Amino acid sequence: MLWVLLNLKLGKVPALVDTGAQFSCIRSDVIEYLYLRGERCVFSPCSVTCLLADGRKGQVSNAVRLHVGLLSFSWDQEFKILDEGPFPAILGLDFLQHTQMRVDLCSRTYWFAFAPTCVGSFSPGESEDWEEPFLHLCAEVVNITPLTPARPKNLERDILMAEFPSLFSPSLGTAKCTPYDIELSCTTPVRSPPYRCAPPKLHIFRQSVNELLEQGVVRPSKSQYASPAFLIPKSGGGFRMVVDYRKVNAKIVFDSYPLPTIEQAFDQFAGAVIFSVLDLNSAFFQVPLIPRSRRVTAFCTPFGLF
Repeated sequence: MLWVLLNLKLGKVPALVDTGAQFSCIRSDVIEYLYLRGERCVFSPCSVTCLLADGRKGQVSNAVRLHVGLLSFSWDQEFKILDEGPFPAILGLDFLQHTQMRVDLCSRTYWFAFAPTCVGSFSPGESEDWEEPFLHLCAEVVNITPLTPARPKNLERDILMAEFPSLFSPSLGTAKCTPYDIELSCTTPVRSPPYRCAPPKLHIFRQSVNELLEQGVVRPSKSQYASPAFLIPKSGGGFRMVVDYRKVNAKIVFDSYPLPTIEQAFDQFAGAVIFSVLDLNSAFFQVPLIPRSRRVTAFCTPFGLF
């Protein structure tokens, strides 16, 4: 952990430098102590939801502006006030950007871009550097152990999925896009017989099709088209149903709508600081078709046409 002793009017408060925190924060008992003993505090309301170090979600409704110092420099810095937490104070990305703080993890040192020769070391300080009235906070910091190994795996993902259940449902939905119109160069239907399926896999095959039927993605068909469906193994175990549409694809008239290049996509990232990747669950089955195109996508199995 990267600890510094933050200089205030009343003394030194241990603060964790956390490059994963979007904003700086301070514990409510610490700010109450400072305020009651005359530290200059400028309070303001706010509304922020944050993820605490122990994995719990917290609602922040107040902030405070303090004059703080490190090394021989000082600044006015806003801190969000947390009702509880394992750390007395946290210096987040807002502090690092505001002060131009630079961090060297290998040597556990820090400095500021405007004064690169003035270097400090990360630690809660030696016991002889501790001073009243914050001796108990420094002693508290020494006994804190890293929380990372104890955090449940994929905790942030689980919280996000719980907050937006409709977006992360295992059930298939319909992509919010223009329904696709399959234009064919020839109207002669293409038909292929179903591929053979070994008896042990036939049960899995039926189960896959039944799930699509239950979710309204497919329905029994009387189409003149028939493309064979089959199972392929998934890298993580189990099987995935796919359809051999090569004969249909050979008849599709493809449009020339320009697709963005990787370079163009990267241009849109300029100035962004948070990146995420979202993937549609079984995206192929979520793209809507116009009614007249549905018959073209009919697939056959050893137990029926859909």
